[in-house]
Amino acid sequence: MSENSEDRAKVQGKTGIFYVKDPAGVVVMKSGKEIARYDTVQALVAAHEEGLQAISNRDEKLHEAIFGQYAPNLTDS
Repeated sequence: MSENSEDRAKVQGKTGIFYVKDPAGVVVMKSGKEIARYDTVQALVAAHEEGLQAISNRDEKLHEAIFGQYAPNLTDS
């Protein structure tokens, strides 16, 4: 059994973030299925930060579209 097969066998059916040896990296698993693979933990964190920023930007635009019409006009006295 190769190291790659051994790595897969260890995480089969699991959910989480796992280090793997061959090829070296970090794998994100959900119910035993690989959903993402990164060369380094730093790459995983960078991707996560980008995703969070995208969600924040989307939410700001949505909030403005929904509630912007109700914002007080601060230039009127």
